Amino acid sequence: MRRILLLFSALVLTGTIAVAQDQLAEQQPGTLFAYPLAPDTCSTLEGRCNYIITHFWDNYDISKPISDPAAFEQTFRDYVDFFRYAHRNVVMNSVRDLVNKAQSNTSNLLRLGEVAERALYGTEAEYWSDEVYVAFAKPIASNKKLSRDVRDHYAGQLARINSVQLGSVLDFEYIGVDGLKHRLSELTADTFILLFLDDSTDSTIGRLRLSTDVALNALLAEGKTTLLCLSLNKYTAEWASAAAGYAEGWTVGCSESLSRELDLRTFPCCYVLDGQRTIVNKSLSVEGLMSAVNPMY
Repeated sequence: MRRILLLFSALVLTGTIAVAQDQLAEQQPGTLFAYPLAPDTCSTLEGRCNYIITHFWDNYDISKPISDPAAFEQTFRDYVDFFRYAHRNVVMNSVRDLVNKAQSNTSNLLRLGEVAERALYGTEAEYWSDEVYVAFAKPIASNKKLSRDVRDHYAGQLARINSVQLGSVLDFEYIGVDGLKHRLSELTADTFILLFLDDSTDSTIGRLRLSTDVALNALLAEGKTTLLCLSLNKYTAEWASAAAGYAEGWTVGCSESLSRELDLRTFPCCYVLDGQRTIVNKSLSVEGLMSAVNPMY
């Protein structure tokens, strides 16, 4: 589907829409059905994607058992691929309609939540959107026909998403390499970069890339930016000894509780805060952080 969507986008921009439309209207291998064909009156990329999203599930009954889970997931991922080019309101209305129809079949609702988690929230997602994912997760977390474990799983995700929304102010306690308790609010800077590390994932390359980035090092040296590197593990003397060797100019600490309190989806995971500790970006990869940092310099 990625090839078709890119072709669709390119042809829309160059004015040769009909060719791309024909390819989109053909059922693709591994999917459930052929996708909707937008009328010629939809003359823009956004307009055509709006139409496709609005009518995407018209010929599929989500209340009936899902006989081919793999094809359902591929079809859902193709559906999500159109979101980035469509209007927000169109996307949200379509998602709410799909979820409402799925609620008549608890098994399908759960399947929809699992697929949405992988496509919109998890490490396999190609399109992260808290707003869209919450529209899937919230009805599942409150559905009493589902098991307590399932509801708790999605409720936990919702709690973490809500606690660190863009625009919210962040503060927490951590233990420094000195073994003492510190708070994020004790630090000062025009911009904060938070780098979260998990013991189960090797962060050596990510730390090396950041420690050698010219733009980031310039911001740190000028005192404009503070980088707080946090390991999600219990404080030990061994950890403190190793962490003391992290890049010069970094503030380093650890906290076991942050993995339960914050929305951390991939590791290393990066947040960017302004001088008042307001979250301006979150869940960034090292590559995403470097792309965000370089325009700042």
